[in-house]
Amino acid sequence: MNIDILLYIIFTIPILIASFQLEKLNQKKIFFIWLSISVGIIITGIMIEDDSNNEMRNISYFGSQMLFIFLIIQKISRNIYFNIFKREPEFGKFSKNKIDYIYTLSLTIGTMILPFLIDSCIIHKF
Repeated sequence: MNIDILLYIIFTIPILIASFQLEKLNQKKIFFIWLSISVGIIITGIMIEDDSNNEMRNISYFGSQMLFIFLIIQKISRNIYFNIFKREPEFGKFSKNKIDYIYTLSLTIGTMILPFLIDSCIIHKF
């Protein structure tokens, strides 16, 4: 197994753990703990990327950003959702409300796509 793929899997495990604790992420203390973990993972990913001599970015570099992006998207979309519908959104469950699927899709797709978009649109510009 390639070390890059192994690091990607290790960097994405905290996303799975955080996604099962979405109710607890509403507490500021828990959210900042997860946010500090995500910043630590990003720093680790950047340090690993700087040590490699590849012209292309490693997949572990993008995996290290996913938890941070997941937390930011979750916080923003949850606040918007709660202000509009006056209830907590359901993530990854079979809900009777179809609007919860939009919340789930925005979290899932945004977490997967945004690291690549940020790198191609912002990082490569500098």
